[in-house]
Amino acid sequence: MSLGTVDTYLTRRHARRVQREQAVPERDWAPVPAGSYTLLVLFNLMAAFDEGHAILAVGPSAGDLMTYSYYRRGNALKAPASMACLREPETFAALRRASGWIVHGNPGNWWNEHVDCAVALTAPSKAGRAVADYAEGVKAAPGTYDLVTHNCLAFVEEALAAGGVRLTTVSGAGLRTFVPKDAFEAVTGATGATPFREWKYWFDDVPAPDDGLRTIGDDPGTERGDAPAAHRG
Repeated sequence: MSLGTVDTYLTRRHARRVQREQAVPERDWAPVPAGSYTLLVLFNLMAAFDEGHAILAVGPSAGDLMTYSYYRRGNALKAPASMACLREPETFAALRRASGWIVHGNPGNWWNEHVDCAVALTAPSKAGRAVADYAEGVKAAPGTYDLVTHNCLAFVEEALAAGGVRLTTVSGAGLRTFVPKDAFEAVTGATGATPFREWKYWFDDVPAPDDGLRTIGDDPGTERGDAPAAHRG
């Protein structure tokens, strides 16, 4: 077993333990108000040399979600940014049935990608629409990606802030990390939104869809085809 494979195993095992400890049991789920929005932060824990990648998903709680994956073109610390989205909007239930596999990218450049886990929130419709509008604006004009100051996690936090939502830690303060895989553990709540049902979700690493697209999985060295820059660092 390679060192990279061991690191992958340990990272996923730790995140799975965090999810089990922090997930809300069904008996304690808060009702989901009619007309509300679901806000998800999806995590591919093994992307970017095992530092992880964060993806925003937003949509009406009773309808389809769209994802927004902010990444850089190239490997420089600061580089032109791009945005990957779902090929087709889908519900959170569909994402769970697929165990975290999504068809991601942009027209003419689609791939299968696996997300390992998620933080899920319910927000008022006005807040949800503001988050979606912000994400669409960045999609239209992605600007510049900076690995430390303006990476995928920073984009997610900025989009949530547009709707008055802030991820918080156990102290009540905001996140103090720019490393996506650390954020999954560090986040313990939010202001401006409430936990959506289980709050922290886990998606088992099942085989990728056999649809002919290149695939980004969870194990080092198992990518088929050229991975986008977001998954090279």
